[in-house]
Amino acid sequence: MIEIIDGGLGLTVQDYPGRIGYWNIGIPPSGPMDPFAFRLANRLAGNEDGDAGLEITGMGPTLLFHDPAVIVLGGAKFAATMDREELPWWTPVEVPKGARIKIGRVIGGGFRAYLAIRGGIDVPEYLGSRSTFAYGKFGGFEGRPLKKGDMLEIFTGKPVKSRKNAFNVSCMPQYTSRWEIGALPGPHGCPDFFTEESADLFFLSDYHVNYNANRLGIRLEGPKPVFARADGGEGGRHPSNMHDYTYAIGTVNFSGDTPIIIGVDGPSLGGFISFCTVPTAELWKVGQVKPGDVIHFRKMTLGEAIELQREMETILSLV
Repeated sequence: MIEIIDGGLGLTVQDYPGRIGYWNIGIPPSGPMDPFAFRLANRLAGNEDGDAGLEITGMGPTLLFHDPAVIVLGGAKFAATMDREELPWWTPVEVPKGARIKIGRVIGGGFRAYLAIRGGIDVPEYLGSRSTFAYGKFGGFEGRPLKKGDMLEIFTGKPVKSRKNAFNVSCMPQYTSRWEIGALPGPHGCPDFFTEESADLFFLSDYHVNYNANRLGIRLEGPKPVFARADGGEGGRHPSNMHDYTYAIGTVNFSGDTPIIIGVDGPSLGGFISFCTVPTAELWKVGQVKPGDVIHFRKMTLGEAIELQREMETILSLV
């Protein structure tokens, strides 16, 4: 049993790949914003990818362990101690009964960390997942972020997955405040929706992450786009408007002149055009950006995106 002494800025239960199969009725997958770090931490803890763990955002929690456990901290580096002794990252740690773990602010780049607990967190499944969707008030622990006084149970007696090799931490990407994020052009591009000059400018420019960035979407600040049409026709007055259609996680959606990267808790459809889409293998970066960070988008091909995904899976397969 784990007692939440302080929930920090945003502490939620998540699992991978989240709540799959309900996008068509408006229910997002949720799950970890940085799925690579989450899966890696789980594997280092001896878990399966789908075992539930904790996502920590910006400022971490204080946890009291009423039972012994084995944990792994991964993702962006936070100040973290167990009974005032510094905790390592990407390393299994035995936590004795009665130990208190305190996770403070993020150190350096990145914004989210993950705490994997051997066995996984025991909360009820909802629509096939234990992930928290706080905006819908379901999943996770009572459908909300964790707060002081909450008690989490841990699955016990589950077989521990044997690690194949000692993990080489150098395989992990570096967390930063300036990100290059690959993106696939489309579904809406030039010359039908944007001018060619504006489309080129998108991939040449820097975008700053707005303070209004969360699991719903990452709002960006950058050059004003130049649209190739005067209005949205039947879709609306602004040229970014169109008839509603389905969005994808990672789509760079233009709400008026403002680009927004759709997040794992984001809307499943809407009536704004989307210039490009961040592929699966680059979504971990979207999960680690924080307000004030800089993003530079790099145009990718489908082949590059597929190869990058293969490389990521290869790294995970070695753990």
